[in-house]
Amino acid sequence: MVALEDLRTAQKPVLLFTSPECGPCTDLLPEIGRWHEEHSEEFTISLVSHLSAEENRAKFAEHGLEDNVLLQRDWEVAETYGTQTTPSAVLIRSDGTIGSPLVKGSDAVEDLMAHLIAGHTELPMLYPNGANEAAPQGPKVGEPAPEIGLPDLEGENVSLVDFGDEVTLLLFWSPSCGYFQNLLPELKEWETNPPRGAPKLIVVSDGTVEANREQGFRSPVVLDDGYRVSDAYGVPGTPSAVLVDAEGRVASTVTGAPAVMRLAEAR
Repeated sequence: MVALEDLRTAQKPVLLFTSPECGPCTDLLPEIGRWHEEHSEEFTISLVSHLSAEENRAKFAEHGLEDNVLLQRDWEVAETYGTQTTPSAVLIRSDGTIGSPLVKGSDAVEDLMAHLIAGHTELPMLYPNGANEAAPQGPKVGEPAPEIGLPDLEGENVSLVDFGDEVTLLLFWSPSCGYFQNLLPELKEWETNPPRGAPKLIVVSDGTVEANREQGFRSPVVLDDGYRVSDAYGVPGTPSAVLVDAEGRVASTVTGAPAVMRLAEAR
């Protein structure tokens, strides 16, 4: 039996929820093996899996990970952390507190690990009370997009109606976290030279007017300090983004950091 306290005695553990039956997990295994080999002194990767020991050993031994696998009886640990998706991952700080959002999918797991390896101490933030609450449920693709109705940095109300028949990218942002500054130069370059047919941008942010002005966005920035709009769209953390089509319907799922620029470049 292994407890969380055992995992965090020396390093910060990363719980990576996986399954020997999961194709994306299999594709990610070479990277996981490399993270373990090259960065084991910085953090401990613990694969929280299920099914039999033999099935897991056959899957993970090739990548030197068989000693890192913990077996759930069913999905009880994953469900406690709020996921039934594999792969998913979350960082635990050395004091036993949550150190990152729970990220889901191979791209999000790779992005989280890239930021840990780069030594970033600030990671994507959660709305509004961290990982202790379930993510709000937003509308499905094709359903009407929730209205915005928020003040911009000049105090003027901004609505989706203002954008008429244009496709709009809603970017959920926070200027208070250093994590976002890695994405900011790319976004500002995109604003300066948008691809042909790219969506219009509305930045839905928290924080003060001054802090948001310092970000230097050309696009409208609206302040969602109570996270009303973020919750209405089911945004679990920032940075995140969602597309709204010209008819005012949700046109994509809410995506996290790795896919924000892919949505920005959508035709």
